[in-house]
Amino acid sequence: MNYAVGDRSVNAKRIQVPLWALVVALTVALLATPALAQEAGEPAAAGAEEAAQNEGLPELDEDDPMYWAEMREVYVMQQRAFLKEGRFALTLYGGIIPNNIFEQYLPLGIRANYFLLENIGLELAGSYAFRRDTQLRDTLRDESGADAQEVLIGDGQASHFNFGVMWSPVYGKLAYYNDRIIYLDMNVFGGAGMVVAQTQSDFNSGRSTTAKFEGVLGAGLALYVGEHASVRADYRQFIFGKVNGGVAKPSEISLGFSWFF
Repeated sequence: MNYAVGDRSVNAKRIQVPLWALVVALTVALLATPALAQEAGEPAAAGAEEAAQNEGLPELDEDDPMYWAEMREVYVMQQRAFLKEGRFALTLYGGIIPNNIFEQYLPLGIRANYFLLENIGLELAGSYAFRRDTQLRDTLRDESGADAQEVLIGDGQASHFNFGVMWSPVYGKLAYYNDRIIYLDMNVFGGAGMVVAQTQSDFNSGRSTTAKFEGVLGAGLALYVGEHASVRADYRQFIFGKVNGGVAKPSEISLGFSWFF
């Protein structure tokens, strides 16, 4: 009897070991199931979010000519390849001062520039003006004309020398037959200097040479070709006192060729 009871006890112990192992395994499985479900749900949620973001966007065909027009919405300010900062430039120019009704002046001069920044530069300029009479003065001198005495010119301009600051607030570029890009900028100028004038104080009197202080205002346009060359068109407004009182305001229009070093 005792052997039989002991035998059943041993068998019970043998049965209890697998039951506890089964309980532990089920517990671990139950704890792991939510984590696995969460990991499995994350890709699905990401896919649903991406689908929601793409919902409502038009389908684009890469073969459509307007494909890139639909895709590109980035605006940039492109810097030009031609740079002026820290460089010197010399300009040879010629022009005309047409304001005087009796004389016209054809200035020939040179400008020296140094650019402190890309849009700010210093300029030193000098010119000599060749003088020619207008048709009106020739008519008054003609014996068959108005038979007037020598006209009073007042201030005849011989040369201008000035120094000032140039500011270029606007720049851009042009395409030539989609093959060559030409850079340009527009500038304004302000400075001061002196004018060498040949003054005539009275009718039929001789001329005397004198130097006067003058102010200078202006504007210009420059086209840049390559790394060193440019073509400039400039306007200058000179302001100085007349010999007989008042203010003279002759205007100069010029065209020049520049070389950058």
